[in-house]
Amino acid sequence: MKLRMPGPTASSGLKTHAPLDRRYAERAPIKSKVVYLGEDGARIVRVEGTLQDLSKTGCKILGKTQPITGRDLTLHLYIEDGGAPLCITGGQVTWVKGLSFAIRFPRLTPEERKRVQEVIWRNVTLSSANHNRTAFRIA
Repeated sequence: MKLRMPGPTASSGLKTHAPLDRRYAERAPIKSKVVYLGEDGARIVRVEGTLQDLSKTGCKILGKTQPITGRDLTLHLYIEDGGAPLCITGGQVTWVKGLSFAIRFPRLTPEERKRVQEVIWRNVTLSSANHNRTAFRIA
Protein backbone atom coordinates (compact mmCIF):
# COMPACT_ATOMS: atom_id res chain seq x y z
CA MET A 1 0.00 0.00 0.00
CA LYS A 2 1.36 3.42 -1.00
CA LEU A 3 1.12 6.28 1.41
CA ARG A 4 0.49 9.69 -0.03
CA MET A 5 2.16 12.48 1.85
CA PRO A 6 0.30 15.76 1.78
CA GLY A 7 2.16 18.59 0.06
CA PRO A 8 2.91 21.87 1.74
CA THR A 9 -0.12 24.04 2.24
CA ALA A 10 -0.87 27.45 3.64
CA SER A 11 -2.35 25.81 6.72
CA SER A 12 0.80 23.78 7.40
CA GLY A 13 2.92 26.93 7.56
CA LEU A 14 5.22 25.73 4.75
CA LYS A 15 5.47 27.90 1.67
CA THR A 16 5.70 26.59 -1.84
CA HIS A 17 7.76 28.31 -4.48
CA ALA A 18 5.42 27.86 -7.43
CA PRO A 19 5.72 31.50 -8.57
CA LEU A 20 9.49 31.10 -8.68
CA ASP A 21 9.34 27.82 -10.55
CA ARG A 22 6.89 28.87 -13.28
CA ARG A 23 9.38 31.06 -15.12
CA TYR A 24 12.73 29.96 -16.49
CA ALA A 25 14.39 33.28 -15.61
CA GLU A 26 12.89 35.55 -12.99
CA ARG A 27 13.00 39.27 -13.53
CA ALA A 28 14.71 41.92 -11.44
CA PRO A 29 12.96 45.30 -11.16
CA ILE A 30 14.96 47.90 -13.09
CA LYS A 31 13.80 51.36 -14.10
CA SER A 32 15.76 52.91 -16.95
CA LYS A 33 15.32 54.44 -20.37
CA VAL A 34 14.78 52.21 -23.38
CA VAL A 35 14.38 53.08 -27.04
CA TYR A 36 12.66 50.53 -29.24
CA LEU A 37 12.55 50.49 -33.01
CA GLY A 38 10.20 48.57 -35.27
CA GLU A 39 8.84 48.63 -38.77
CA ASP A 40 5.49 50.13 -39.69
CA GLY A 41 5.12 49.26 -43.33
CA ALA A 42 8.10 50.81 -45.11
CA ARG A 43 9.08 53.18 -42.32
CA ILE A 44 11.06 52.64 -39.13
CA VAL A 45 9.33 53.81 -35.95
CA ARG A 46 11.46 54.91 -32.98
CA VAL A 47 9.78 55.15 -29.55
CA GLU A 48 11.13 55.90 -26.07
CA GLY A 49 9.88 53.97 -23.10
CA THR A 50 10.82 52.84 -19.62
CA LEU A 51 12.39 49.49 -18.82
CA GLN A 52 10.32 48.00 -15.98
CA ASP A 53 12.18 44.77 -15.32
CA LEU A 54 14.92 42.64 -16.85
CA SER A 55 15.93 39.00 -17.01
CA LYS A 56 18.48 37.11 -19.04
CA THR A 57 15.71 36.02 -21.41
CA GLY A 58 13.71 39.22 -21.81
CA CYS A 59 12.27 42.37 -20.32
CA LYS A 60 9.10 44.31 -19.63
CA ILE A 61 8.69 47.80 -21.07
CA LEU A 62 6.23 50.61 -20.44
CA GLY A 63 5.98 52.40 -23.77
CA LYS A 64 4.16 55.27 -25.39
CA THR A 65 2.69 53.13 -28.17
CA GLN A 66 1.32 49.61 -28.31
CA PRO A 67 3.45 47.23 -30.39
CA ILE A 68 1.90 44.20 -32.07
CA THR A 69 2.35 40.80 -30.43
CA GLY A 70 4.79 38.67 -32.41
CA ARG A 71 6.64 41.62 -33.95
CA ASP A 72 10.41 41.89 -33.77
CA LEU A 73 11.89 45.04 -32.27
CA THR A 74 15.38 46.44 -31.85
CA LEU A 75 16.03 47.64 -28.31
CA HIS A 76 18.53 50.13 -26.95
CA LEU A 77 18.65 49.54 -23.19
CA TYR A 78 20.19 52.40 -21.22
CA ILE A 79 21.20 50.21 -18.31
CA GLU A 80 23.31 51.93 -15.67
CA ASP A 81 26.53 49.97 -15.97
CA GLY A 82 28.88 52.66 -17.26
CA GLY A 83 28.75 51.37 -20.84
CA ALA A 84 27.03 52.42 -24.03
CA PRO A 85 23.36 51.46 -24.43
CA LEU A 86 22.96 47.72 -24.90
CA CYS A 87 21.58 47.13 -28.40
CA ILE A 88 19.51 43.96 -28.84
CA THR A 89 18.25 43.20 -32.32
CA GLY A 90 15.40 40.77 -32.95
CA GLY A 91 13.59 40.95 -29.60
CA GLN A 92 10.09 39.50 -30.01
CA VAL A 93 6.98 41.03 -28.45
CA THR A 94 5.36 38.19 -26.49
CA TRP A 95 2.42 40.01 -24.86
CA VAL A 96 0.87 43.45 -24.71
CA LYS A 97 -1.39 44.86 -21.98
CA GLY A 98 -2.21 48.54 -22.35
CA LEU A 99 1.07 50.32 -22.88
CA SER A 100 3.09 47.59 -21.11
CA PHE A 101 4.59 44.76 -23.11
CA ALA A 102 7.13 41.98 -22.81
CA ILE A 103 10.07 41.25 -25.08
CA ARG A 104 11.77 37.86 -25.43
CA PHE A 105 15.42 38.29 -26.29
CA PRO A 106 17.02 36.35 -29.11
CA ARG A 107 20.13 34.33 -28.27
CA LEU A 108 22.47 36.87 -26.67
CA THR A 109 26.19 37.03 -27.35
CA PRO A 110 28.40 36.13 -24.38
CA GLU A 111 29.23 39.84 -23.89
CA GLU A 112 25.54 40.87 -23.94
CA ARG A 113 24.60 38.05 -21.60
CA LYS A 114 27.37 39.04 -19.17
CA ARG A 115 26.21 42.68 -19.10
CA VAL A 116 22.58 41.68 -18.52
CA GLN A 117 23.58 39.22 -15.79
CA GLU A 118 25.70 41.84 -14.00
CA VAL A 119 22.85 44.38 -14.04
CA ILE A 120 20.45 41.76 -12.69
CA TRP A 121 22.86 40.88 -9.86
CA ARG A 122 23.07 44.55 -8.85
CA ASN A 123 19.29 44.93 -8.85
CA VAL A 124 18.17 41.62 -7.39
CA THR A 125 15.50 41.68 -4.69
CA LEU A 126 14.26 39.08 -2.31
CA SER A 127 11.20 37.11 -3.29
CA SER A 128 8.02 38.21 -1.54
CA ALA A 129 7.05 34.54 -1.15
CA ASN A 130 10.00 33.78 1.10
CA HIS A 131 12.35 36.44 2.38
CA ASN A 132 15.45 34.29 2.17
CA ARG A 133 15.36 33.30 -1.52
CA THR A 134 16.29 35.52 -4.41
CA ALA A 135 13.60 36.13 -7.02
CA PHE A 136 15.58 34.70 -9.93
CA ARG A 137 17.74 31.72 -10.78
CA ILE A 138 20.84 31.29 -12.89
CA ALA A 139 21.04 28.48 -15.40
